[in-house]
Amino acid sequence: MTKNLFIALLLVAQTAFAQIISKDPSFASNGVADIPSNSITNNYQMVQNANGDIYYTYNVDVATGVTHGFVTKLSSNGTPDPTFGNNGTVKLPSEPYINQLKIQPDGKLLIFCFLDGAQIIRMLPNGQIDLTFGTNGISPSINADHDDYYNSYEFILQGDKIILHGIQRGSNPHHTIYRLDANGNIDNTFGSNGSVATQGNITGRTFVMLDNQSNILSFSDNISVVEKFDSNGQPITSFGNNGTVQISINGSGIGDVGDVFIDSNNRIIFSTLQNNEMFRINQNGSLDNTFNYNLQTSLGLSSGPKILSINEKDGYYYIGGSAENTLFTTNYFISKLNQNGSMNSTFGYYIEPNYADPPYLTPPLSTITEMIVNSNHIIVKGNSRIAKYLINNGTLSTKEITKVGPAISFENPVKQNLIYLSKEKVRKIEIYYSDGKIAKTIKDSGSPVSDLPKGIYMAKVTFENGSITTKKMIKN
Repeated sequence: MTKNLFIALLLVAQTAFAQIISKDPSFASNGVADIPSNSITNNYQMVQNANGDIYYTYNVDVATGVTHGFVTKLSSNGTPDPTFGNNGTVKLPSEPYINQLKIQPDGKLLIFCFLDGAQIIRMLPNGQIDLTFGTNGISPSINADHDDYYNSYEFILQGDKIILHGIQRGSNPHHTIYRLDANGNIDNTFGSNGSVATQGNITGRTFVMLDNQSNILSFSDNISVVEKFDSNGQPITSFGNNGTVQISINGSGIGDVGDVFIDSNNRIIFSTLQNNEMFRINQNGSLDNTFNYNLQTSLGLSSGPKILSINEKDGYYYIGGSAENTLFTTNYFISKLNQNGSMNSTFGYYIEPNYADPPYLTPPLSTITEMIVNSNHIIVKGNSRIAKYLINNGTLSTKEITKVGPAISFENPVKQNLIYLSKEKVRKIEIYYSDGKIAKTIKDSGSPVSDLPKGIYMAKVTFENGSITTKKMIKN
């Protein structure tokens, strides 16, 4: 035979191509779950458990001016879990707002919110309040607030204890870190009688993180300072100048920061909003000159892009945020970076048009503020929607790949026309360059591809039944 037909799923074996394929059609409604909120600024956090279920918090403002806080649980397919609360949703006590969420190893939920000051609510896996925590399930009130821009507050799990932080207002407003014990009470063994004052203040944004040794780092953008404390809140004097490092980039401070993240090597990754760049700080507090990334230059945009979410998986950094703003539209993006900050060419950029509903002035998923990266999918959250994207992991074996999707055969290598045989009706075939950018979209067998330069491509096949598969395509 002069022409060899190869099963597409076999041809994709052992390639290093990893890229977003599409939204997951089996998740919620065509890959997107709506958050039932009437205020796009009041949706705060999502988490995922080991079973793939998603929890998220949100607020609803009612006509009387009262704000109600809620927690909703979605099953792994994006539909509300009826075993949780009332048809998948729990209304929080009183009128909390700016709610954040964490899952304990035992499956219990912790919700950070502002009731009478900052407080933690603990909830059982079924949505009932855990009455063994604090007083009737709620911790004592903590003297911590958000800053003037609704930032500088959060909480972190430190083993069975809880680190939380916020702005302590008054005549001398400043940022403070607290620790609660496993029962929700202030842990007086932490810092000075249960708290640590940092150099952060009300005019900037302060982030608090734990490294792999449970040391605590406070990162304040307006004063460009990183402070490092041990697990019990005592300054680590070997870090910088008695536990403090002043950050300088090109002789100046860092300005407003979009997100801060500690990677698996205890290095701090952060993004700046003014210049749309990312930088990395070594464990000793020095700036890592081997790492640099500029979003605006990489996207080739004139203005607007912002990195608002940083994550890490398998040694790569995943970033998300807004791509560019115009009068009526905001696109969001997902990308993958190598260890030195260069864009991973096999992943490239995935840029999604905004999900604006008429009148196109407040797109409910115009940017990415949170991202969960798994082996074969990415879940993103922004404003009033959650979306799930499928990715191919680029390391599947031949045996694994042959189990997925309907069989389709391509003529390979391809010269003038792409000829295929398929058991299922094909909706479209999208052909991508190796850097992840789309080169051509076709549908019918025999469609011309002579305009494509010689090289290796990836073909994403979408069938009429909604299933999707990918294959490597060689163009001669």
